[in-house]
Parts: sequence; structure tokens; C-alpha cells
Amino acid sequence: MKKILLVFGIISSLLIAGCSTQSPSSSENSKMKVLVEEVTFKSTRDTDIYATKVLPDVEGEVPLVVMLHGFVGDRSGCGNFEPLAQKLAESGIASIRIDFPGNGESKEDYTTYDLTNMTNDIDNTIAYMKENHSINKIGIVGHSMGGRITSLYMNDEITSAALWAPASNNGLKGLADFMGGDKKVQDMYNEAKENGKSAFTEWGEPYVDCSLKFFEENEQSKPLDNVAKYKGHLLIAVDEFDDYVSKETTNAVIASAKNIQVINVKNADHVFDAADGSGSQEPREFLVQETYEFLKETLR
Repeated sequence: MKKILLVFGIISSLLIAGCSTQSPSSSENSKMKVLVEEVTFKSTRDTDIYATKVLPDVEGEVPLVVMLHGFVGDRSGCGNFEPLAQKLAESGIASIRIDFPGNGESKEDYTTYDLTNMTNDIDNTIAYMKENHSINKIGIVGHSMGGRITSLYMNDEITSAALWAPASNNGLKGLADFMGGDKKVQDMYNEAKENGKSAFTEWGEPYVDCSLKFFEENEQSKPLDNVAKYKGHLLIAVDEFDDYVSKETTNAVIASAKNIQVINVKNADHVFDAADGSGSQEPREFLVQETYEFLKETLR
């Protein structure tokens, strides 16, 4: 399945900040055309992975950025992935963002949302892009739980990675931040041991069932250890007011990294909305711009 839209790079400044009455600068006029495609391709499980790829309209090799959303999320990345993808493509960097199993357009049950399947889907995504495009360097952007799987996935093939409010503490501590605390996570784990799954109700409907495998794999996982071993370029975005990922967790990521660029996003909540309720787009604009500059510098 494939829908193709041709989007001119000149509109990127409208995606975040709204309409502008200023005349475009010469640099804006020189932005590349951008091709946006909604695609599906097969997972290791022979299910469909739903994705959006955003490509610069150029020939030859291009860098690739894979964008990974959070728990009970989708490939919009809470509205932050699209403007980032647009800016990257205008500068000659391709991207693809996917719906993890049970999320977004995925037709799989939420019980398939576990670290093994998420990792396999990242592998399948990179393989799909390499099969269909000339890719050289690879970067990853992960938000929240997407930041956790990014922290676990990072390897020598990944030139740079950006972690947005990552739930990357070791073991179940990484889940406790956003799933209601240590006791709530342990209660869900115990229920999953009895029933094979446990319903997550902390955020209200629609409820999702987390599998026993989800808890077992996360209990054994050590994102901080992999962060410490990672030799590539690393960025972490820390929002000022986060109810879902604690400062203890983000500080642990920063302390574990050998070399990390830290951006503190003022007046931002976990999804980088304005925490004061003003509707200001400044936190999102800052997040997107700083991440874009980091990826452009490390991948080009």
C-alpha cells in the first residue's frame, strides 16, 4: 500500500509556527523538494508495519533517521516527528517513522508490544529503507518508551541518536515513571504472571493489555549500560515539567553517557507542549530545531 504526496520544502516553516507574512529568504527558496510516502512493509512476524517516510528529492546516497514513538503512542510522535522530518528532508536527510505493534494503525494486539518485537521492527525498517534507497549514515530519534528502545538498540551502525524524555532507567524502574509507580508496575507484573497479561488503566480508556513478556524483558533490560557503551553522537532532550519520566531517570542517562549533548526545554511537559497551558509553540519549535541541528551536524 502506498500513497505519495509531493510537498515543497518552502512550506516547512508553516508546519510549526503557523502562517507568516514575511517574504521567504534566499535560503528558504533553495530548500529541496520533499516526497512524503505512507507505506507498509512486512515485519519478522509477517504482519504489516505502518510507516511514513519523508525523502529529499535528490539522487544518490542520503542519511536516514528512524523515529520511534512512545508507549500507547503512534508515529506522529505527539506531533513532533512531522516537522522534524520535513526539516531534515529539506536538508537532504531521509526519515521514516513507524507504528510499533499494537499502536497507531497497527492491526496487532497490544500484547505484541514487547522489546523483542520492537527491536525486530527497527531492524525491518532499516532493512526496508536500505533495500529501496541508497542509505549511508543512520540516526535514531526516540521519545519516552521510544527513547528506551533507542537506548537499548544503539550500536556501531547508528551514527547518532536523540533521546527525547527517555524512559531509560534500568529494569522495571524505567517503567515505573510512567506506569504509576513501582508498586503499580509490580502489581501488573504479578497479574501478568497469573494471566499472561495485565490491563494498563492508569491513563484511562482505551485500556491496553501488557503481556508477561513485556514485563519480563523490561525487567532484564539495561538501557543505561548500553548508553554507557555507545560510541556515537548522543543527544538528550529534557523537558522542564515531566510527570512521566523523572529527573532521576534523565540524570542517570546523562551520567551514564560518555559524550552527550543536553538540551533543556523550558516550559515543556512530557510531550513538549507548553506546560503553562498557554498554547505556546516555543517548546516544540526549540526541541525540533535543536534536534534538527544535531542530526544535520552528525549525519551530513
